Amino acid sequence: MAALVVAAMAGSAISNQAHAAPPGPNEIRIGNTAPYTGPASAYGVIAKVIAAYLDKINAEGGINGRKVSMITYDDAYEPTKTMEMTRKLVEDDQVLLTLGTIGTNTNAAIQPYLNSKKVPQLFALSGAAAWDQPREFPWTIGFLPTYTAEAQIFAQYLLENHPRSRIAVLYQDDGMGKEYLKGLKDGLGGKMPIVSEAPYKVTDTNIDAQMAKMKASGADVLIEFTTPKFAVMAIRRSAELGWKPLQFAASISNSYSAVIQPAGPQNAEGLLSAAYRLEGEDSAAAGDAVFREWSAFMQRYVPSVSKTNGQAVLGYLVGRLTVEVLKNCGDDLSRENIMKQARLLKGIQLPMMVQGILINTSPSDHAPIEQMRMMRFTNGQWQHFGPVRSGIDPGAVSDSFKTIFKYGTATKRDLANQLNANTVSLMTGSFGSTYAQVGADLASVLDSGTSLRILPVMGRGSVQAVSDILLLRGVDAGIVRKDTLSYLDRKDFAKDIRNQFVYVAKMFNEEMHVLAPRTITSMRDLDGKTVVVDLPDSSTFVTAINVFERLGIRPHLIYQEPRLALDMLRKGEVDAIVAIEGKPLQWLNQINDRNLHLVPVEYAKQVQEEYLPSKLSSADYPGLVPEGGFVETIAAEAVLASYNWAPNSDRYRRLALLVDTMFDKVSQLQRPPFHPKWKEMAPRATVSGWTRFKAAQEWLDRNMPLPPGSAVSAASGAVPAPAPVAAPTALAPQDRDPLYREFLEWRANRAKASSNR
Repeated sequence: MAALVVAAMAGSAISNQAHAAPPGPNEIRIGNTAPYTGPASAYGVIAKVIAAYLDKINAEGGINGRKVSMITYDDAYEPTKTMEMTRKLVEDDQVLLTLGTIGTNTNAAIQPYLNSKKVPQLFALSGAAAWDQPREFPWTIGFLPTYTAEAQIFAQYLLENHPRSRIAVLYQDDGMGKEYLKGLKDGLGGKMPIVSEAPYKVTDTNIDAQMAKMKASGADVLIEFTTPKFAVMAIRRSAELGWKPLQFAASISNSYSAVIQPAGPQNAEGLLSAAYRLEGEDSAAAGDAVFREWSAFMQRYVPSVSKTNGQAVLGYLVGRLTVEVLKNCGDDLSRENIMKQARLLKGIQLPMMVQGILINTSPSDHAPIEQMRMMRFTNGQWQHFGPVRSGIDPGAVSDSFKTIFKYGTATKRDLANQLNANTVSLMTGSFGSTYAQVGADLASVLDSGTSLRILPVMGRGSVQAVSDILLLRGVDAGIVRKDTLSYLDRKDFAKDIRNQFVYVAKMFNEEMHVLAPRTITSMRDLDGKTVVVDLPDSSTFVTAINVFERLGIRPHLIYQEPRLALDMLRKGEVDAIVAIEGKPLQWLNQINDRNLHLVPVEYAKQVQEEYLPSKLSSADYPGLVPEGGFVETIAAEAVLASYNWAPNSDRYRRLALLVDTMFDKVSQLQRPPFHPKWKEMAPRATVSGWTRFKAAQEWLDRNMPLPPGSAVSAASGAVPAPAPVAAPTALAPQDRDPLYREFLEWRANRAKASSNR
């Protein structure tokens, strides 16, 4: 039987008893497994330090009058043993929760069991993305930055500083190593070559063959996605071979005492890594008070463990965060409340973490740490440099973006076989959205039996619509945002997106609504706050992260439908809700709460390239805007878009049929009872940087030709559709677009305000 360590009950002594007695009424019993022996035994220090920190808390009176007990077994880094010991912890030792299990395969082995038993699996110590799946595994929460995020930070650094290098990768041949490797490839996006990939087994006794292979590849960068034992081997062996590439060590293997010292500090000179935590001897970065507290704890409670051991710092951080969660539980120590509190960690900066890196969780975000900072081993110590980097692009949480990234042209041939004559499928938005209503209007007006049928399809918004236009069988067109297409192009989520996509026409503008307590007076106040931005496939999601990025605002994002997050806002669980749709929003129009208001969104220079100025009036939202007043905001442009089908294809023919019929009937759509946003439709308005569908351009040239030398900007507003036989009379922009008139008024008011200062 594995040894039993009863950390907080027996002064961290080792016992061989069969199992612990039932927990007492004033006891918080925690379970843990750790590799005290085996190939990953260097990580056993983490559990020892967690247990020691709980000893310290008990010596100071415990948590809310209760003592904390941690029972920990040796699993030797073997998933079968982890499962056996975890079952014993839950069913025999009757622990309230499990904490800090170390390893990817070990945590994966127990995740389904713990979730089926509804036992909290707190702060899984592995960077796998599997611990951040709150829908599938609501009782599991991670701690470390994901392997993918860390690898993408390495990729960012290389692309910025060594873009002409050739890369070799040494990685552990399991879930951990493969996730690291995938993250690196995604981050590089094919912009730098990986010339050698060398896997190893955790049971291997050496990696000499792998090192020889990588050196022979001509690589001048070596990235090691390994555990400490193999990082030591790699650093030593590269020195023995006389191979001096730019070398990276994963954060799980950058400990001075566990890696640098046994590998030889002289061999590790110039080694790069990334960190979210400080080194145990970095008094300057930690600050005097924090360093004194850390040093005193280590000296008193775990004197046998070196302060230079980075794994000790990790154990200290996990211990502190666990105590934070348990304190927040108050007298309700139910498993449900423990998970609730673990999901509500907001803006926490733990001592011994890199300054500027904050811990945040939410019901939809089980990844507490998402940032790191680069560091270099030089002159015998690690030195941080550069900015705090995020390995999580907000766009990357979207499954549709991931699908678009993998999109291949071969799919087009499969889609072409599913054609149905004179039927056009139109991807819209979620139930009750502006997109859905506009799609329903098109079906009502354009359907004409066998000659044309419009099938509006409920979707989730702009991101999914782009993905569906590219991939979903039978989808011909969709309503998407201009800024979604620009975001895809700018972030390289889809190859050659500008040639794959065309737009038919600008449809309407969608206003940015930011609902918040009155204490939030400007967008800048949202920096560091918790903000709801709708689901990751929605239109609001893309526009929100794009606007925040352009304004240099870094909130903590929550992915929830805005109308469903209102109760969270009133309870203070979130700080603001962003909704970007055509005004007025039905659910927002019904709010009458004196504690809430619409936050102004300034038409700042940073957003002017992609957005238009607009206003939200008391007529739109009588319960949120004083009578006769208005709130400044910005608007995003919605366009009708499609795949760029070849002119001789049947899909092109059907879209041309849609264009001819819709453009002929714009004037009908702009009258009641159809959505008021139809009045903003501007068939002639261009979408900068994107190509118009050829049949649409031909219709406009035939029926709405521009006077010689004239041009129409994307800000141009509603142009009532004329009879096909006559061109419209040219109108000044302020005469044909209410939004443009508002812009002129806004600009005049701004100038007046400036002159009065």
